[in-house]
Amino acid sequence: RPRFPTALPSTPTTKLRPAPSTIDVYIDMSRRARSAPKVNVSPSVRLGLESIIEGNETAIRAMLSLGSDKVVVEGLIDCMGVNSLSAEMLIANYFSASMLGAYCRERIGKSDKGGAATLAERIAREWAKPSFAPLPAPADSKKRKEPQPPVEDAAAKRVAALA
Repeated sequence: RPRFPTALPSTPTTKLRPAPSTIDVYIDMSRRARSAPKVNVSPSVRLGLESIIEGNETAIRAMLSLGSDKVVVEGLIDCMGVNSLSAEMLIANYFSASMLGAYCRERIGKSDKGGAATLAERIAREWAKPSFAPLPAPADSKKRKEPQPPVEDAAAKRVAALA
């Protein structure tokens, strides 16, 4: 039959730590306040990021919650560093398939078919080449317009209905 102690031990079994000093708190706070880890990207990947931003800057700024004072390319690179993402993973996870398809078709001259992951892989493969140079941006890339429905001529419509 087990026996339980009837009295507590006279010496404490656990040691209490002293309260942290101001210096300890300052060191902990400075570690938390560090900026995002920087990612080294090749010049061709940086050029690719700059080219995908052209025409999509407002959407990317909104996606990253960037103010108007920060450079968008640096925001994307910071996002890659904080989340430990490669360029391919960044564009696959954060960009829509329609945006990537338009980029493939217009800026790198590749097929726009496939999902976001397929398109991101295709783009990243091009960006990885040291000789990467995007095609010139289309003239209307700065202001994307909604497709307009065709304007119908009322007189031509009446003639076609009567015939």
